[in-house]
Amino acid sequence: MKSIRFRTRLLLSFWFILLLALCLPAYYIFQTLEKDIYKEAKANALTQLNFVHWLLEEKPAFEDNLTFDRWCKKLGKQLKYRITVIAAGGRVIADSDVPENRIPLLDNHADREEIIGARKLGQASSIRYSITLKRKLIYAAKNINLPNAPSGVLRVAIPLSTVETRLSSFAHRFWGILFVIFIITTLLSFILARKLESPIIQIIQAATAIGDGNYEKQLDIETNTEFSRLSICINDMADKIQLNVAMITGQKQELEAVLEGMQEGVMLLDENGKIKATNQALTWIAKCVPSCIGHRPMEVFLNPEIQDACNEILNEKEHLRLKVPMPNDTVYEVNLVKIPDGGAVVVFHDISELVRLEKVRQDFVANVSHELRTPLTSIKGYAETLLDEKFRATDQADSFVNTIVKNANQMSNVVSDLLELTKLQQKQQKPDQLFPVNATTCFNSAMETCMPMIKEKNIRITNHLNDSIIVVAEENALIQIFRNLLDNAIRHSPPETKILVFAQKKDNNIVLGIQDEGTGIPLRHQKRIFERFYRVDKERSRASGGTGLGLSICRNAVQKMGGNIWVKSPPDDQSKGSVFYFSLRVRK
Repeated sequence: MKSIRFRTRLLLSFWFILLLALCLPAYYIFQTLEKDIYKEAKANALTQLNFVHWLLEEKPAFEDNLTFDRWCKKLGKQLKYRITVIAAGGRVIADSDVPENRIPLLDNHADREEIIGARKLGQASSIRYSITLKRKLIYAAKNINLPNAPSGVLRVAIPLSTVETRLSSFAHRFWGILFVIFIITTLLSFILARKLESPIIQIIQAATAIGDGNYEKQLDIETNTEFSRLSICINDMADKIQLNVAMITGQKQELEAVLEGMQEGVMLLDENGKIKATNQALTWIAKCVPSCIGHRPMEVFLNPEIQDACNEILNEKEHLRLKVPMPNDTVYEVNLVKIPDGGAVVVFHDISELVRLEKVRQDFVANVSHELRTPLTSIKGYAETLLDEKFRATDQADSFVNTIVKNANQMSNVVSDLLELTKLQQKQQKPDQLFPVNATTCFNSAMETCMPMIKEKNIRITNHLNDSIIVVAEENALIQIFRNLLDNAIRHSPPETKILVFAQKKDNNIVLGIQDEGTGIPLRHQKRIFERFYRVDKERSRASGGTGLGLSICRNAVQKMGGNIWVKSPPDDQSKGSVFYFSLRVRK
């Protein structure tokens, strides 16, 4: 249903009140005046009746009823109203408005209201329609008992048209005045309603603009009016809302920037346990396509542990923390905090690196302990045996001493490699100054160190390096890298196989490679072989005399010189073996 405008409602209300205020009193006044006029007319009729009665008293006796009727007609003509005389039985014996020959034909008047009243009270009056004259008259009747006239009831009838004309004239003037007053008040009320509607429309427009976000809309209402203070309050309210919205918007943008800049994934749950909002990090973690909004955590992460934690935090707990493994070997620490008004905040912190480092630390401690304990146990056992003087005199004593020296050398190598690795991993230590170095010369130095092992296993070294390969590096570090990689290749190569050494130029780098024909490295181990003490085949590595630190030293040394190192196993177009690559910058 269409709403009625304020001005229309105000005018209708004013008109209704005006009609009640004017018409009801006017109707009451008119009714009262009508009653007074009728009362006055009846009183006048009684006065005229008494006047006729007085004249009749002063008149000599009439000879007969015909003479009496003629006197009535003559008097009625002069007074201009009807005079009727009714005998005791109700028969009309004289009537000023009825011809003589028709008087006997008139109805009996005994049942007329005024006649009955006159007989009971002496005189009476009434207003009714005359069937004889066919018009409305005021009747006044009085008993007569005079010696000069017949006994009965004397009645006068005055036409009501005079009274009705008077009332009609008064009604026309009265309702005309009311109509004029109504028109004037309507115009005044219309002008007043428009004057009142104008500031209200301005207020509505301002409130609508504020609701739509246009806080610069200002009211300009004439001062010293009823709405001036309201306009001032609305303008102040708009200014304050604008300031608050600007502050909230700024805080929201700052919060969004913080959330989007966080590496931790954040999601907000509503009271029904559905995702209400997320940041970019969580979208990446959950791989939401196209959006996580409106879904339950179980639908997004496919992890019942996360869903159970969300249900628990929404129902009972205030705070929860748990570790959740995810695909791709990632682990997240999930913190859940309940919002008092309903819902919860869930934060995903990637602790995969911390878990990996913790495992590396544990493995490192275990490996160091094992690497040192094994030769130390052997040294202790052989040394205790050598304490026996009789045993020292036997031929086996020299063999025991050689074993002790061998294990001591193994421990020394482990400690030396640990010190070298620690030196490379110190963050505060600046890398040695780098110079142009001949890579071929460094490889030849490393190969001379490994020559005993090469001859022992009868391995052929195919060297494709030429003397023109100049890289930016630290010479001793580069020799150590070649030595460790070559040592690693020799240890894992079967006897009488080939080791290939080559170089490739790629952009501004030289990529150096050492390829063997060993058993190769399974794919699952390739990401971890550069960790300290990590071995693919632990028993075989220890038997070959390796410390498990060579590749880790290589990685740290290469990275300190601005390069990179990686492995490919098996090499392209090969079914076995491994090739270790590392890159260094070339001289400009």
